[in-house]
Amino acid sequence: MPLLKIGDVFGIETSNGIAYFQYVHKNEDIGSLIRILPNLYKDNNKDVLNELVEQKELYLIHFPLDAAFARKIVSKMGNYPMPKDFVLPKKFRVDHIIKGEFICWYIVDYTNWHRERVDKLNDYQKRLSPWGTWNDTLLKERLAEGWTLDYWS
Repeated sequence: MPLLKIGDVFGIETSNGIAYFQYVHKNEDIGSLIRILPNLYKDNNKDVLNELVEQKELYLIHFPLDAAFARKIVSKMGNYPMPKDFVLPKKFRVDHIIKGEFICWYIVDYTNWHRERVDKLNDYQKRLSPWGTWNDTLLKERLAEGWTLDYWS
């Protein structure tokens, strides 16, 4: 099996079309970090990928890419350069919910996993991607429903 490389773009089929994402970082503890590219597509169309990878991602999320690729859940479309303005995020966010009740947000530092409690997000914090790992079922569900950071705020 060929090794996965930073910049590889993959397609994943959802109930509402094909979504694309780009592999951007490997964290040995939490897994592969991927950038979710905008829009869903009816056909597996490699022609759109050159322009698509240059667009701002919707969000980033950790995903078990090695396993998904090995199980043919995702299709490798090719390797594309990272956008010039892409910077690996330093912070992520997670909602803290107990028994269905929202308690607070945590801002997670990516370098040391330190969590800072926040009761109300500021504009910068609202743009932070989710902390954690989504499996293929959750990823496909979220992509199909058009889940965004704005939906989550």
